[in-house]
Amino acid sequence: MEGGGILGRLAEKVLGWIALALVAGLALAIYKIGPDGRAALWAGLWRTGAWLLIAAALPWSTRLFIRRLLEVGSNWAGVALIAALVVVDALLGLLLLGSLPRSGWGWVAALTALAVAGTYNFLVAEYLSQQAEP
Repeated sequence: MEGGGILGRLAEKVLGWIALALVAGLALAIYKIGPDGRAALWAGLWRTGAWLLIAAALPWSTRLFIRRLLEVGSNWAGVALIAALVVVDALLGLLLLGSLPRSGWGWVAALTALAVAGTYNFLVAEYLSQQAEP
């Protein structure tokens, strides 16, 4: 079913122009912060990207010993695995960041990133355990 008609197309155009204005405003804000601010912004983006890549790859390394954890047969082994992965993610984040977050929004972002990483670690460990079962 085709929906919206003229109002749908008008809404798409309006949202497109709003998105373009936001991107232009972001580009202008980045231009206005000066070279030192841009360098800090790029350094933060590179560090965040490095953390995302390592945090995404880390739980897949558990494939090497997930069978042994399944042989233990205890849920506590799984809890310890997920907790260890989250601690490694947190320590890696602190290492890349250089210090603790300095603002309330920084703490919100850091804790949200850890929560997402912990959920991802759980889902990957669950998938690997299902694959390792005979």
